[in-house]
Amino acid sequence: MDLEALAPIIEEIIKDSLNQKVYEFGHPTKGLTNRVATGNLMRSIKAQVEETEPGIQVIQITAFGRRLPDTYAYWLIEDRKPGKFPNLDSIKDWIRNKKSFRIRDFKTGRYLPKDEKNVDRVAFLVGRSIKENGYQNKPNNFVTISFEKILADPRIMEIVGDEAIEDLINQLEGI
Repeated sequence: MDLEALAPIIEEIIKDSLNQKVYEFGHPTKGLTNRVATGNLMRSIKAQVEETEPGIQVIQITAFGRRLPDTYAYWLIEDRKPGKFPNLDSIKDWIRNKKSFRIRDFKTGRYLPKDEKNVDRVAFLVGRSIKENGYQNKPNNFVTISFEKILADPRIMEIVGDEAIEDLINQLEGI
């Protein structure tokens, strides 16, 4: 099986699945949206062929140069249950870097600057919401969506053939 030919196709499929990820956003009655926070995870995804043992090659999926479970992709795969306060520093970084995120004063209706005081306040509120409600990846997480696309992709079928699909799934590491 030509893993070198498969790696870029698999990388493209995973990036596409992250781009089309459907998140539950806001109150559960508001439904689902196609929101992608910054796109950093999607841009950092790499699929590389590595030799784990002499003569045994696998396609290693990484994000930010590390395996997916070692990054925040873990929370996109596993959901986050209510109960534990999240890392506020990560939320603060996200607020500062998200260009479309604006802080509004509900009394006056005016937008506030992204200074440390305002960012700290909003990060605490976002963290408290995550602590109390958690979040879910509905209808599926991006790994499930990616596997479905990989199994249905005609380019992969052409390279692998029907009888080797199970071998391919066993050779995908890092997910």
